[in-house]
Amino acid sequence: MDGNYYAGGGGGACRSGGTGGSGGNGGGGAGGTAVQGTAGTAGTGGGGGGSDSSGSVAGANGGSGIVIIRYAGTTQLMAGGTVTVANNTVIHTFTNTGYLSPLKLLNGSLRFRASAGAYLNRTPGSTGNQKTWTVSFWCKRTPGANQDIFGPYYGGDGTNESQMYFRSDDTFQVYDSGAVSGYMNYITTQVFRDAAAWYHIVVACDTTQSNAANRLRIYVNGVQVTSFSTSQIQNQNNNTGWNGTSLHRIGCYARNTTQYFDGYLAEFYNIDGQALGPNAFGAQNQYGQWQPIAYRGSYGINGFYLPFSNTTSTTTLGYDFSNNNNNWTTNNISLTTGVTYDAMTDVPTLTSATAANYPVLNPLFDSSVSNSNGNLQTVLGTGSISTVPASMGFTSGKYYCEVTYVATGANGLTVGLTQSNLSTANQYNWSAGGIGYRSSNGYSNTNGAGQVAYGATWTTGDVIGIAVDTTANTITFYKNGTSQGALTLPTLTTGASWLFSFSNITSAGTQTMAANFGQQPFAYTPPTGFVALNTYNLP
Repeated sequence: MDGNYYAGGGGGACRSGGTGGSGGNGGGGAGGTAVQGTAGTAGTGGGGGGSDSSGSVAGANGGSGIVIIRYAGTTQLMAGGTVTVANNTVIHTFTNTGYLSPLKLLNGSLRFRASAGAYLNRTPGSTGNQKTWTVSFWCKRTPGANQDIFGPYYGGDGTNESQMYFRSDDTFQVYDSGAVSGYMNYITTQVFRDAAAWYHIVVACDTTQSNAANRLRIYVNGVQVTSFSTSQIQNQNNNTGWNGTSLHRIGCYARNTTQYFDGYLAEFYNIDGQALGPNAFGAQNQYGQWQPIAYRGSYGINGFYLPFSNTTSTTTLGYDFSNNNNNWTTNNISLTTGVTYDAMTDVPTLTSATAANYPVLNPLFDSSVSNSNGNLQTVLGTGSISTVPASMGFTSGKYYCEVTYVATGANGLTVGLTQSNLSTANQYNWSAGGIGYRSSNGYSNTNGAGQVAYGATWTTGDVIGIAVDTTANTITFYKNGTSQGALTLPTLTTGASWLFSFSNITSAGTQTMAANFGQQPFAYTPPTGFVALNTYNLP
């Protein structure tokens, strides 16, 4: 039970010389004497209070109804209504129209590497509805460059094209121009530069709407975007470029394969013929977080659904799961084991110990680093001593990650831990509060006390495992699966958390490395009891 009363009876009336009865618990209205009784409380199913029998005063209305759905447990499995958890029971309460939909626990996403020129393409064989459509997708991105998500190119001198893309200032733009469409251009004032976050974006178009403001709507995490630096509205009943028989691309500019997306995509839908809101694809869970749900509607002729879940081959990664067989061709996507493996288990849901939201290399921490490949690869030391920490910290637990040395430079690379509350200048794992292992001489340095002999040297192609045990207060580095020995951690400052951290030694020479926090298969089996760092595995 949720501790509330519902469907209370209405209080009776008294004709004269008395007082009408009180309504019952649960919204029942009080009865009246020579006055109208009180109405039942809305959303409770409470009965309305009666009036006296003289016929001079009308009875009161009953309250609107309520629907309550309960199931055992403390984990929300469905979306709909107001959700509460009490007494080992999940409760969905509906006091107006709505429906129950299963929350989806995702297992995978597809990484698009701009450095590899990764994208998907398809040319529809038939024209669908170019006036009314919806595009929905989840994304996690590397900020800082023009990155196209989805659009067609239908010839001409470059003006006949449609785009939805992230701009270099990290705003989001939906653009449509040319002979087919007239002109449409929306640019958000909102920016999307949190590389650790998953965003759910829905773009709904319906040019048949008489109200111009309703012809294009953009939603982010269930909330409609209303602030735009540019908002050129489409003419009524114009066709757009989407859903025609021209070339469409996902992950790059359709006209000339530039402006590649760098990051992760999941749950990519195109709905041909309907302009839908975000509630068709997502809902809030019990913690107030926006989560994907199972889409239950139709798709239309050119509609498709890409979950990127069939990892049999790179071809099957582009398969359409809508039953339309509107499959997409994958280009420069890799399923080769190692740093180029692109079928990730980084997802916006708390699915399991191996499928959740993972950390990436923080691209905003140090302007001298250059991140790529979904923020898992970086170039350090472009003219200075550089540091890049992970985007997620921890204070307890046993966690394992790996670093592949992609390209060496002068003086080498250090990998290890730093603390979240240190200043930018001191976030170097070779400094006070940190602990590191150096490639060029195999030395370690704890708490900035100076380097001491520790393990083997390492170079291009080597994989360094890092296992942190906060209970034993140790960190162990592994070179290609071989332990170099346990080291004692520095004292963690109150209020701080540990961050995996990666640095070059001096300003001379650049270092290129790729991190894997578990969103890809590890090269080596983690030590017993150690898990990947992600939102599911955090305490």
